[in-house]
Amino acid sequence: MSEHLLRQFTATVYIIAEEKVLLIYHRKLAKWLPAGGHLEPNELPPEGAKREALEETGLEIELMSHENLWIERDNAKSFERPFMCLLENVPARPEQPAHQHIDLIYVGRPIGGKELQNLDETGGMKWFSLDDVETMESDVEMFEETKEAIRKIFSIFFTSKSFV
Repeated sequence: MSEHLLRQFTATVYIIAEEKVLLIYHRKLAKWLPAGGHLEPNELPPEGAKREALEETGLEIELMSHENLWIERDNAKSFERPFMCLLENVPARPEQPAHQHIDLIYVGRPIGGKELQNLDETGGMKWFSLDDVETMESDVEMFEETKEAIRKIFSIFFTSKSFV
């Protein structure tokens, strides 16, 4: 894809709890994905990740921290850093031309709210174990990069003694 494509900022969050990850079924892509979507004007990426989680799952979340330096000053302030960043190619559809998403991807855990599937935005919602994820057909039921991210998240957050 060309660097001349329109690029849009998005925020995504892998919601994890009890050695499972909560995924939504994306109707347009026909795949299981973490909650996420476009950032609103002037919205910071962590705010967008939390908003999208609430809109798509009904859950209030906190983002998991993995900072190596945190600044809290009058003139500069840290905000939650993404777990990873992806440049994603989005193919053309009848209603929109091909474009790219600059996706800032977080890991979070539920702290409130009530699981509630947003039928306007999703075609399903389900908690998956790592074994469940591994049985999904790559690039058919779930993107391979989604599986790769989940493997890494499980290896970090579910084997670490610091995870609560």
